[in-house]
Amino acid sequence: FYVSIDLDTTNNLWNIKVGNDNGFVPSWKNGAVAATVTGALLLSFMFMIICIENQIRHDLLREMLPPKALRKIKKGQTCVEKYNVATVFFSDIVGYTAMSAEMSAIQVMKMLNEFYTEVDKIATKHKVCKIQTIGDAYMVTGGVPDRCLGPEGAKKVALFAIETIELAKDFRTSDGAKVIIRGGINSGPLVAGVVGTKRPQYTVFGDTVNDAARMESTSEKMRIQCTDITYRLLRDSATHVFDIESRGGVEVKGNGIMNTWFINGATEKSKKHQSTLIEIEGSTDDNCGDIHLYDDL
Repeated sequence: FYVSIDLDTTNNLWNIKVGNDNGFVPSWKNGAVAATVTGALLLSFMFMIICIENQIRHDLLREMLPPKALRKIKKGQTCVEKYNVATVFFSDIVGYTAMSAEMSAIQVMKMLNEFYTEVDKIATKHKVCKIQTIGDAYMVTGGVPDRCLGPEGAKKVALFAIETIELAKDFRTSDGAKVIIRGGINSGPLVAGVVGTKRPQYTVFGDTVNDAARMESTSEKMRIQCTDITYRLLRDSATHVFDIESRGGVEVKGNGIMNTWFINGATEKSKKHQSTLIEIEGSTDDNCGDIHLYDDL
């Protein structure tokens, strides 16, 4: 490193340089380089941690909230939507109170976690939306938040419920405990939205939800009870034939006597039959086609 200066004399132009022959290295150079590298590494590490935490938070919110609701929440908007036809399923564990009294709290939590972890997999398989678990109760919806035709949403929920009952028949916890459940399904209009800002929760409201809970509470062990509305939607399924048994009139709180049905199973229709149904349902002819608005439900 040199310091140079030009000197203009009468006859010549001189360039004077002053410096060390081997260059000039400040005593603090090595320390400065080490501090710069260390600082860069620390900043990079901190930035990486922030990015990871943000991604974890985003993934957690994405599991808790539907994408559309999540986008609205991020924008500070209120998330409330009305659905004309949706299907709601409730289930609970029969004898849960007595089981809880005989088991420790840790055993109860372990049992619920093991069973509902398997139920979650079934929910994902049938593309129904898990709304929440409250104690031993489990709730899912079809047609919410992803809108679809009434029969399609009812079909998804019914297939989920049937497979959940089959799971319970053979399920044993790691402690050997058997789980006995009952389920109820109802269909109709409802409102869905996000409640709260701290630990926001996506949930559904309306008489349709209340009646689904009542279908569960008046159902029988290892059976799925549904309302007339759900029965009619399942009857119109384009892809499955459901084995549905009439239960007759059942006393339901707040509704008096309701005609209900038990869903025993389902058989997938042949591809040829499905294609024919889809073609008929897609017809624009006013005199044909299986077009239902279900306004009379």
